[in-house]
Amino acid sequence: MRRFLRIFFSRYAISAVIILLDLAAIAYFIFYFSIYSLVFFLSAAAVNLIVLIQIINRDINPEVKLTWLAVVMAIPLFGCAIYIIFNSSSPRRAESRLMARIFDELKERGDETNSALEALAESSVELAGYAHAILKDDSLATLYRGGNEEYYPSGEKFFSSLLSSIEKAERYVYIETFIISEGKMWERLHAVLKEKARSGVTVRVLYDDVGSMSGVGAHFDTELCREGIECRRFGRITPRLVSSHNNRDHRKIAVIDGEIAFTGGINIADEYINEVRRFGHWKDGGISIREDAVAGFERLFLSLWCYTEGSTLIPAEHAARKRAAENEGGGFIIPYGSGPSPIYPAPVCKNLLMGMINGAKSYLYVTTPYLIIDYDLTEALRSAAARGVDVRIITPGIPDKKMINVMTKSAYPRLIESGVRIFEYSGGFIHEKIAVADGEVATVGTVNLDYRSLMHHYECGAWLAKCPVIADIRDGFLSTLEASAEITAENAKLGIAAKIAKNLVRIFAPLM
Repeated sequence: MRRFLRIFFSRYAISAVIILLDLAAIAYFIFYFSIYSLVFFLSAAAVNLIVLIQIINRDINPEVKLTWLAVVMAIPLFGCAIYIIFNSSSPRRAESRLMARIFDELKERGDETNSALEALAESSVELAGYAHAILKDDSLATLYRGGNEEYYPSGEKFFSSLLSSIEKAERYVYIETFIISEGKMWERLHAVLKEKARSGVTVRVLYDDVGSMSGVGAHFDTELCREGIECRRFGRITPRLVSSHNNRDHRKIAVIDGEIAFTGGINIADEYINEVRRFGHWKDGGISIREDAVAGFERLFLSLWCYTEGSTLIPAEHAARKRAAENEGGGFIIPYGSGPSPIYPAPVCKNLLMGMINGAKSYLYVTTPYLIIDYDLTEALRSAAARGVDVRIITPGIPDKKMINVMTKSAYPRLIESGVRIFEYSGGFIHEKIAVADGEVATVGTVNLDYRSLMHHYECGAWLAKCPVIADIRDGFLSTLEASAEITAENAKLGIAAKIAKNLVRIFAPLM
């Protein structure tokens, strides 16, 4: 109730009301003049035709294209207005130019990747090819030698290690998260961050304005700044009709002294460490990175920190590290990021997953809280299963969003009929986002298998090749599998009500 009241009387609710009133005014204007003005009606028909032609000729995902065509044809001129306002998930031009300058600054401080790529090519030409593709899609990414990574199969273990590392910080702590919610987890973290800030350690916290709207107050960032913690809100919500509200910061990154970095599915809220149980047991996971690859996550943090600041000035405590990698048997890592076009011209996360699926030979294991995938990913998974790859996917047994879970379940039948095996985590909700293939390659990060993560959000993760930790990630998946129930073709069938809901929601899934 407290969260509901906080949102209901907040600037978020006021902004939403104003945006809805703007849309209502546009609808009334179009309806009124369409009835009483023949010239307006004919002009509207011409505009509608032009917009339809423009949608047809756009170089975008076909499913997104079909959705917009349905919207524009169902509510002709109003649909055009909605399309013009929201068709692009891109930031505004000035913001895109700012991010381009920030990227240029960070790339100048980056590390050389050629020697690591050559070493990977000597080990596996195929994996080197996939690494090269990721580096091409994400211009800020670098390939590093690995060797000292640690996988955490639960939010509790992840948080314990994170706190321990922050307590040892001597120079700086960077934290970036989608959600901060006041509770026991935040209290423990907050106490350590305050102590570090008082001792002279630079502490920076970046959180998403929408993701945290029900968890913290409107002046939360200001309060932390008074305590000596530099805090910023990403993507402040304003009462404007702009598509950039879609571009949320869904990343979870922590960097301490440039010596260790963390990423994974864990936000800062009590359910992530099972201090509260909202949807049964909350199963999550993450990873820590050491050595040179920490610089990759540091650049990812700084890119959105500087973007939020509106500045290309890189913080003074950041220094590029160009050290000779010594862990020759430790594998390879790419800390990668993704986000909206044109900041990220290619769909980094989708292409990375497609590479893993298409390259899998023996097995491919995936955990995801949502399974709302497009035709390309669906067919890639079906093709992998058809050629004999053991494809297994674990989704939640207890969903956090019922309508989204209907969409997830609607993907089951087509995948199962091709040989993909689907399991639901019996204990509750699985929020972990991992994929591991053939014991040679894996990814751990923040990316959900849905349109929002793959198209709109800023995301991140670690791509790992031939790292010893991959065996731990595989074992973690198999352990979760033992606590999951397999979905058969028979019980994957949807009821009539679920089919109707699925068909209605699916139309707009690419825009959700």
